[in-house]
Amino acid sequence: MHNFRSYTIYKAIFSPTYGTAHAASILAEQLSLNIATDKIRKLDLTLPSARETQHYFSDSDLVIAGAPVYGGQLPPVPGLFENLHGNQTPCVLLAGYGNRHYDDALAQLKALMIRQGFLPVGAIACIIPHVFSEKVGAGRPNVADLSAITGFASALKGKFEYDRFEIADVPGDPNPAAKPKKDIPKFLDGSLCTGCGLCAASCPAGAIDPQTLSIDAKRCINCMRCSYVCPTRARSFQADDTRAWLESTCLEPRKIEFFL
Repeated sequence: MHNFRSYTIYKAIFSPTYGTAHAASILAEQLSLNIATDKIRKLDLTLPSARETQHYFSDSDLVIAGAPVYGGQLPPVPGLFENLHGNQTPCVLLAGYGNRHYDDALAQLKALMIRQGFLPVGAIACIIPHVFSEKVGAGRPNVADLSAITGFASALKGKFEYDRFEIADVPGDPNPAAKPKKDIPKFLDGSLCTGCGLCAASCPAGAIDPQTLSIDAKRCINCMRCSYVCPTRARSFQADDTRAWLESTCLEPRKIEFFL
């Protein structure tokens, strides 16, 4: 018997430089076509204040939980996705990574969302631009990626037609040891900085002092949000060794992978 339930799709996204958000929007549109709904809502969880509001979902909702991959793991952000509360709510996991590998991120995200009351019925690892290089992951998702995302959404359709919400199998360790953070020097050009404070207001980790605009290295997660949002390009970072390694080993395009 077919299920004609109308789902509301929620994009619950942590996306400092919008690469994951872009991939999630493509996925949401394709899912909406396959489960026949035009109800798509956005929950941007990038800022700390957004992660304080509690959200509750039912079994008539579909949540896309998306985050970028940092060093093969979920971003080390306190409370990430813990303000989302499911009630046997189907969800789709999305890991956006810069063409190296997603390693343990999907496994971590799966375990987290199950703890929060969700049913991870599918998972996808999408390539997005790498924050440390203009070459690695450039232009992704591309036309070929769109085809892969469309195929994934179509494959998920059967689970929603017949309420077959089996949990998807994903690779990786759901409880990996934390990796040491790379030391990425960051700079503020006083001749360009207008003191607008946008970098501090936009920091996902609350690592920038709003008065001095100095960065707390212990709280910084190297997401490059501050550089991305700076209107005068006063914020910059130096990742020469990392960039050189990425561009020598990670330029060969990887394909999107998905799991059901």
